[in-house]
Amino acid sequence: MQDSDTFDGMNKYFIGVGVVIAIIIALWVINVRIAKAPTDDHVCTQDVKLCSDGSYVGRTGLNCEFTACPSEPTSLEAHIGQEASGLGVSILPTKVLEDSRCPIDVTCIQAGTVRVQARLSNGTSHVVQEFKLGQPVTTETEIITLIRVTPLAKAGVKIQNGEYSFQFKVTKR
Repeated sequence: MQDSDTFDGMNKYFIGVGVVIAIIIALWVINVRIAKAPTDDHVCTQDVKLCSDGSYVGRTGLNCEFTACPSEPTSLEAHIGQEASGLGVSILPTKVLEDSRCPIDVTCIQAGTVRVQARLSNGTSHVVQEFKLGQPVTTETEIITLIRVTPLAKAGVKIQNGEYSFQFKVTKR
């Protein structure tokens, strides 16, 4: 009988040690998972986009948008006296030369246009350039088009220089 009691005691001992080891391993696994968990709820998917030049870009930012491809156009928004930069280009609008757009509360025969003077800088030059709404300006390395001007014109309301916002589309050549 003593051998049987010793055997039962050893079994209980090994079972107890096994349970303690299992608990330690479980706690370690839980601790590792908590340590690797992100600190906020903002996580972008890991997918990528193939660019036309054969490179890949991933998602970034709060909206998880794809980073612009090196050769794809980008949009820059600038204001009078405030520079905007992207794709190796900086645009600093300095003054509105013309704003003959048809007010949104009037029926016009012609749509009118906006012309703005801006300092344009890229890796090779710094020039003063005139941009006209919808007409591309071609440099040695890019094509830049003034694509939108806000606010929209209203009859009898003069837009102050500080209120203008200019959106440019920049495409590498």
